[in-house]
Amino acid sequence: MPQNKNLTPVNLPMDLKFGEPCHTEWCNNLEALKVELVDAPTRSQALNVAWQYVKATWADHHDDTNPAIASLREQSANLEDVLCFRALPTPMECLGFTFKLSGLSFQEVTHIIRHRAGSFAAQCTGDRDLRDDPAVIPEAVQNSPEFAERYMQLTSQCKALYAEMTDSKAVSMMDARMILPKCMTSFYLMRLNLKDLLGFIRQRQDRQIQPAADNILAAYMAREVLNVLPEASVAISFDKPDMHYIKTFRVPDGKGGDTSRGTNLYWPEPKNDTFDYHPEDTIYQARREDINGTNWSGGETVFEKLWNTTMEDIDSMKSEYNAYMGR
Repeated sequence: MPQNKNLTPVNLPMDLKFGEPCHTEWCNNLEALKVELVDAPTRSQALNVAWQYVKATWADHHDDTNPAIASLREQSANLEDVLCFRALPTPMECLGFTFKLSGLSFQEVTHIIRHRAGSFAAQCTGDRDLRDDPAVIPEAVQNSPEFAERYMQLTSQCKALYAEMTDSKAVSMMDARMILPKCMTSFYLMRLNLKDLLGFIRQRQDRQIQPAADNILAAYMAREVLNVLPEASVAISFDKPDMHYIKTFRVPDGKGGDTSRGTNLYWPEPKNDTFDYHPEDTIYQARREDINGTNWSGGETVFEKLWNTTMEDIDSMKSEYNAYMGR
C-alpha cells in the first residue's frame, strides 16, 4: 500500500527525545536495588492448595480434602511439610510469585534471566531512548577517587555518543545502544513458582561466588515471601554454609596435587571456614568486604548495612511465626 499522509500519525508508546541533552542520575549499585512483590497468593490460598494436594492421595471422598476440617496451625504444619519435602512438593509449583526488580545493571540482568525457570518482561532498550537512564557505581569504585572520576566520565561520554548517533537518524537506537556500558540500569518483571523461587534464593544468597547485588536481591525477595507466607521460614536460611564453594574450593587433580573446580575469588567467610587452605588459593588474598577501594578507611560497608538490616527483618518475621506455632 502507498503512504497516506492524510492519516493522523499514531501515538507512539515511548517518548521521543531527539535533540535533548543527556541526563544521568548516579546511585550506589546496591542502594539502587529495589524489589517489589507485584503478585502473590494469599496465605489462605497457599494453605488451601497445600492441604488439598497433600490430603488427596489417601482421601476416601473428595470432601475429605477440605482444609476447613483442620485448624490454622495444622494447615501451617502441612505447608511446612511441603516446603521441607516431607510431603508432596507439587503444591509449591502451583503458587506463583511475580516481582518487579529495579535498579539492575546489565550484570544482574544476565544472572536473573539465566534462571530459566522464570518468566520475564523487560524494560525495552531497542525503541526507547536511553539517554536519561540512570547509572550505578560500586562502593569500591566510589572509594577510589582516581577510578571513580574516570568511571563516571567514560559513562557520560558513552551516553553522549549514543545520543549523538541516535539524533543523527543515520544510526538507529538498535545500533547506537551497543556503546552503552553495563552500569546503565533497567528493571525486570520476574515470575517464579514457589519451588523455583526458593531455589533462586538459595543459589543467589551465596556470598562467596555470587556478586553482592545478587545476595541483596535474594535477601529482599526472601523478605517479601515471608511477609506473605511466614511458613516459608522453614525453607529459608541465610546461616547455612555455602556447600558448592566448600566442595569445589580444593579438589584432588589426580596427579598428587589439588585444583579448584569452583570460583575461588575470596577467602572463606566465617560460616564457610571449615577446611584447610593456602592463602594464595584465591584470586584475592582477602574476604570480599575487605576489598573496597583504594581510599577505604574501614567500617561497615554498604553491603553489610543493607544485608544486616534485611537479616534483622527476616529474623524478626521468623521469630513471630515460631511464636505463633508455639516453638
